[in-house]
Amino acid sequence: MSTSLPTIEPVSPAIGARVLDIDLSQDLTDEVWTAIHDAFHQYSVLVFPGQDLDVEQQKRFAARFGPLLRHDHLLPMTVEGHPECMVLHNNEQKPPGLNSWHTDNSGWAEPPLGTVLHAKTTPKVGGDTLYSNMYLAFETLSEPMREMLLKLTAIHDVRKAFGADYGNLQRSLKKKGIDPDEQFADQEPVEHPLVRTHPVTGRKALYISSPYVTRINGLSDSESRAILEFLYRHIETNELIYRHAWATGDLLVWDNRCAQHLAVADYFPHERLMHRMNIAGEKPFLTL
Repeated sequence: MSTSLPTIEPVSPAIGARVLDIDLSQDLTDEVWTAIHDAFHQYSVLVFPGQDLDVEQQKRFAARFGPLLRHDHLLPMTVEGHPECMVLHNNEQKPPGLNSWHTDNSGWAEPPLGTVLHAKTTPKVGGDTLYSNMYLAFETLSEPMREMLLKLTAIHDVRKAFGADYGNLQRSLKKKGIDPDEQFADQEPVEHPLVRTHPVTGRKALYISSPYVTRINGLSDSESRAILEFLYRHIETNELIYRHAWATGDLLVWDNRCAQHLAVADYFPHERLMHRMNIAGEKPFLTL
């Protein structure tokens, strides 16, 4: 059992911290868990280097944050017997499928609270993941822009994220026997605020996800496109970002409610294998 408090070091001024001197294959005392949980809400992204975990051990740790989501809609892409664990496997036969800033599964009514990703195989070069702080993305906007966004909502559609704009992802799913058009035909779009209140910290965070968002409600098509394009470029601001260079054994956990990420698809044809788990969340809300 891990009883000593971990060492926690920021990895960038904007977002993220490295958690050292801890073995996640062991049970965690309540005191150790509290330190990790507090750091999660302080830094939004936690990096645990050099973790040798099997699927059950990763599930046990991830479940400390909350119930894990089952990926029944993508069952052939999960570890057999573990529908909570998605296998993200890319190589020369399967190019990376998504190369866009996003927050996971925003097209669902209750998007995941967080994501736990464990690196099993990493390319020698490339394959980094970037994380952007959505608290700062909102707070660094001008006051008139912030006031406008607080009044707006956007439509998020799962069918867009798995549609023709993401051909590599579609092809990967079809190789596994999943037809996205059929799988998500009955998935209705959902409406989320453009700015959400974090239920623990109380801070406001920009909440957009380009693969899922189709439009901003109440604006003309041209206005919606212009505002969304501006926001998509804004979250790419260097001062908001931490770039993680993966090593085999790294485990990262991040808060989807206040962070976006981009898995850089620059390592083809080299192999990259990750085990991903999502923590169940709640419907996004805004309190003024």
